[in-house]
Amino acid sequence: MRKSIFNPRNKVGLVIQGGSLRSIFTSGVLDAFIATKFYPFKYIIGVSGGAMCMAYYLSKQYGHTYNIMYKLSTNTNFISLRNIFDEQGMINLEYLEKYSKENYPLNLKKINRSLINTYVETVTTSLKDGHPKYLRTNKKNIYNHIKASGTLPFFTKGQQTIDNHPLMDGGLSDPIPIKRAISMGCTEIVVIRTLPKEHRENWSYLGKLGTYWHRNNKQLSNIFENEPKIYNEIADFLEFNEHPLKIHQIGPEKYLETSSYSTNKKKLNADYRYGLQMGLNMVQTLRHKIEIYN
Repeated sequence: MRKSIFNPRNKVGLVIQGGSLRSIFTSGVLDAFIATKFYPFKYIIGVSGGAMCMAYYLSKQYGHTYNIMYKLSTNTNFISLRNIFDEQGMINLEYLEKYSKENYPLNLKKINRSLINTYVETVTTSLKDGHPKYLRTNKKNIYNHIKASGTLPFFTKGQQTIDNHPLMDGGLSDPIPIKRAISMGCTEIVVIRTLPKEHRENWSYLGKLGTYWHRNNKQLSNIFENEPKIYNEIADFLEFNEHPLKIHQIGPEKYLETSSYSTNKKKLNADYRYGLQMGLNMVQTLRHKIEIYN
């Protein structure tokens, strides 16, 4: 048996923030979990780029997310400012899916085995009402869910439709779905963040563009207008020290070298190694007191 600080009576959850290219940090954290065979989670929820990292964690495929991001970060078929107003947008999610399936396909059999004991969800945002829509993810729908959770107007193809429901990036409505994990019965939660805990949003280019673009649709316009408020409320909630449950946070102590949509391979490597070390540190911290499952 492995050792952990977790109480074995607890339902342990994993919450994974998005961050587009900043998710290279998350891939490092989860690779550390894979390398140390750290799989205590009964509930996992991922957002946007974090959902892709989540998929390869579930499939126990070390290094795959890193390889995809490293090799595509400077590939103009995947990301290019020149394409921001094209149908596919600045980030081509169709190309990402095709490249991933051809070069680093998910091991769906291993994902299926992981799902025997773990309930998995992906966060999206409804284009009908702007509310978060939580999709139960399995081996059959995981590629579509990843794509839906990362879809952003201007930056990617504007929306994805699942079960006749138009969806876009989950980070707009629930960027760090800690409250969802609590509502699903988790009593101990690990949160992977891609921004320092002190970070608060003021405004963003995406928010301003989205508010203007959807000015004739009040509900959608409000999603973009309220994006900073939504993020800041969740960040404040995480800083509240009297939660009736244990929350373990893994995040950069300072801003990553990689930004959401801009990086180079040197920066990616630095942020990946940072995440890898932070992940190893967390595993060491959580494995030293009482017995827990594999």
